[in-house]
Amino acid sequence: MELEYYLIEEKEPIIAISSISQIIDNLLRDNYHKSDEKIHERILGLNTAIQMIAFCMRYRRQEYYKQIDKNYNDNFSYSTEIHEKLW
Repeated sequence: MELEYYLIEEKEPIIAISSISQIIDNLLRDNYHKSDEKIHERILGLNTAIQMIAFCMRYRRQEYYKQIDKNYNDNFSYSTEIHEKLW
């Protein structure tokens, strides 16, 4: 039962982190100016780190699901994690 509670509690933070990443990506796309290239690169780096956190959390969550249900399959990749809406 402990795994089930973990899986329920972990979903919302993954969605929140992924949403933050999508917001940052949209803001960069809409407001990027060539004169701010250094800042742009730093923000891209930070956003990549945020995306990796969400990906790792989702991957760990998938592994826990497999402990409960051997047939569980969640086909996601790093690139789908960045761009897909989880809800």
